[in-house]
Amino acid sequence: MEWNGFLIFQLLMLNCGTFIFGSRLSDVDRLYSKLLVDYNKKIRPGDDQSLATRVNVSFNLGAIQEFDEVNGKFAVIGFFRITWHDSRMTWNTVDYNNIHTLTFLQDDVWKPTLVITNPFCKIDQIGKDFMTVRYFSNGLAYWTPGEILISSCSVDITYFPFDEQTCTIRLMAWGTLPNEVLLQSFSGIELNYFSEHGTWRITSTAFDDRVDEVTGLSLIDMSVSMKRRPGFYVVNVVLPVIFLMVLNSCVFLLPPDSGERVSYAITVLLAISVFLTLIGNHLPKTSEPMSLLGYFLMFDLVFSSLICLSTMICLQLQFKNKNHPIPSYLKWIVLCYRRNNLKKRENWVEVQNNKSDVHNTDLNACEGLIDNNKQDISWRDICKALDTILLRTSFIVLSVSVLLFFMIITKTI
Repeated sequence: MEWNGFLIFQLLMLNCGTFIFGSRLSDVDRLYSKLLVDYNKKIRPGDDQSLATRVNVSFNLGAIQEFDEVNGKFAVIGFFRITWHDSRMTWNTVDYNNIHTLTFLQDDVWKPTLVITNPFCKIDQIGKDFMTVRYFSNGLAYWTPGEILISSCSVDITYFPFDEQTCTIRLMAWGTLPNEVLLQSFSGIELNYFSEHGTWRITSTAFDDRVDEVTGLSLIDMSVSMKRRPGFYVVNVVLPVIFLMVLNSCVFLLPPDSGERVSYAITVLLAISVFLTLIGNHLPKTSEPMSLLGYFLMFDLVFSSLICLSTMICLQLQFKNKNHPIPSYLKWIVLCYRRNNLKKRENWVEVQNNKSDVHNTDLNACEGLIDNNKQDISWRDICKALDTILLRTSFIVLSVSVLLFFMIITKTI
């Protein structure tokens, strides 16, 4: 029973297969023969060959497949919608049992030879051998080749990773002049089938047809403007570098006698240099333009080097022979540091005690203490004062540099 049912199904399929859009195969064969009998695919459409064949082009963008900033490679995937009119492919639907449309392999009929004029690696024409061209009874040809378009793109990484890029894919009709084949845009770049990219967000698109004044070629420029999603680089590069800078400034909080200051500072310096190498692998090997992030990382490297140098100098002063005379300018630094502490104590006393006589007595006592101990300043006092000054200075420089960097790179100033 199962075998008999299968035979019945095959017979039904054969009977149904004799019709296409309500027409028998004999009508379709007759129409194919009629259209291709005297058809020359080497001759472009048009009864008057002095007039240009107008080819209308649009593009449905499917996805951004790849954007390689280092090599300047831009690849998208999608399909074209290309139409033109061919008077040789017209027929009366009444004579052929209401057949309104037919498909032909693209190699059997005329089609425009479209190529990318700014390819990344090689020049190749649009369309594969298995693709078809659909003709309607009025002579309208409808061709929808799907392609992975790979072109070169000039990259501006000044504001990386908050950068915006615009890449253009340029098409031309190979081997023809504008008075022979004229490319025209009719609906631009459509995003109906577009899948969002994890790194790039499309901000705008442009689809322009023009005739190049120098070469006289008919061109179509497909431009895609994209903005990078900066979250990955901010979390994995920018913030770790900022945290390393904060840790580097904290080296002045370590006791000089611990013996860990220099190794701590050098370790942080090496970590910053690793991030500088890491970010360099993600940027084009070009000097114009340079990334602001690269300058920021270089500033961090210099800043960390200065901290290492300051740490070594402070340690040298810490363990200097106490019988060695102290220069007057170093004593002045200590006195300024003590006066600063004295002002803080003055404010604290004023808050704690509103009696002016107690306040003045305490203040005068502190000033007298400084005057009496001017000659008792040691090298350890110098090192302690320098640690405090360098710690505060490094945090101020760090805060200002990070604030300016984010303001400039996000274009808020």
